Amino acid sequence: MAYIIGEREFWSLPLTLEAGALIPRPDTELLVELALEKLAGLPDGDIIELGTGSGAIALALAQEPGDRPIIAIERHDAALQIAKNNVRQFGHGRVQLVQGSWLDSIAPASAALIISNPPYLASDDPHLPSLQYEPRTALVSGTTGLEDFEQIVEASCRVGKPGSLLLLEHGQDQGASVRAILEHHGFDRIHTHRDLAGHERVSLAYR
Repeated sequence: MAYIIGEREFWSLPLTLEAGALIPRPDTELLVELALEKLAGLPDGDIIELGTGSGAIALALAQEPGDRPIIAIERHDAALQIAKNNVRQFGHGRVQLVQGSWLDSIAPASAALIISNPPYLASDDPHLPSLQYEPRTALVSGTTGLEDFEQIVEASCRVGKPGSLLLLEHGQDQGASVRAILEHHGFDRIHTHRDLAGHERVSLAYR
């Protein structure tokens, strides 16, 4: 229905939506809540959102008080165009869109917050048939569903400032695996938060 109507509300924003971008879910607002809760305690630096899709997370953060630059990165042309339309309407001059793969184009030690709801389904996930209208590139990470987490966490070691925060949304059964990846790469104060249904949904860690 969101694709038919051409709009989906997220963080009270009526975002333009087309089939090239993932439909924002209410559970993802937990990412925004945690980011806003933690921002004041972070070092100076940029906010970087990875895989912005429609721009929902970056634009939600831009609605709140603050002057940190927000860099929203998206790899795919169709999603980038949808994000551009929303940034023009809701970006408040704070959101800069960048086309690229994860953190490849970001300068070392420049980020205070890295935030992402990346693809996290395995290639044979049984939920995929019910998600057939959404872009597979926004859903599937690889054979295990953890491949993109590995790439993001490893790259965050280079881009995050000392004391920076990494926030990741993941599947309800992936909390332990994501925590293990974070620990392996030397992050600390690792913690997983549950969504309103009680499922492990967002893991955070400090550099």
